[in-house]
Amino acid sequence: MRISEITEEKITDEIVDRVLFEGIQDKGENADCIVVLGSSKAVQYRVPAAVNAYETGRSSKILMCGGSRQLANGEIMIEAETMCNRALDLGVPADAIICEKNSENTIENFLFAMVELQRAFWLNRIHSVLLVTTTYHMRRSLALARYLFPSHIEVYPCPIDDTNTKRSNWKNSEEGRKRAISETANIIRCVKNGVFPDFEI
Repeated sequence: MRISEITEEKITDEIVDRVLFEGIQDKGENADCIVVLGSSKAVQYRVPAAVNAYETGRSSKILMCGGSRQLANGEIMIEAETMCNRALDLGVPADAIICEKNSENTIENFLFAMVELQRAFWLNRIHSVLLVTTTYHMRRSLALARYLFPSHIEVYPCPIDDTNTKRSNWKNSEEGRKRAISETANIIRCVKNGVFPDFEI
């Protein structure tokens, strides 16, 4: 089944499971840079996973993406700044962290990430990135990254489970179900609007 064949009105639990989770696994690849997508809870789930990948030698650089403003420790901070601060707290040296502070959504995460990668490495010298985001968000993120990044850059998934949208429990809570179904519908709309190419699930 291709994504373009699915209608939002006919999204079933089986379709959600296949679209969001089937084949989305971290196979342990190393990469030239770890790219972490921002969210309101990135410091809780995504940043520690990226730091673990860094500490186990999978890459020597971490790029934190996110320009949205949020309340942190009683003050308004840019998303990527809170993520970078968390990585520093977890022991990553400052010269191993790149902070992208302009993007406002997932598409912009990758567009602005390319600017930072160009400045830090030169894009032609980047051959692979390890993409860190929440598991249920990974399918759309991978599709966008692979479409927007130059074709010579391999994008490897490093999905991280949050509390309510794991493959094993997204159906068990109202919040998990709402987020998973909404993300599936978003992927369908992206394909139908040409945001990234259609694909088989």
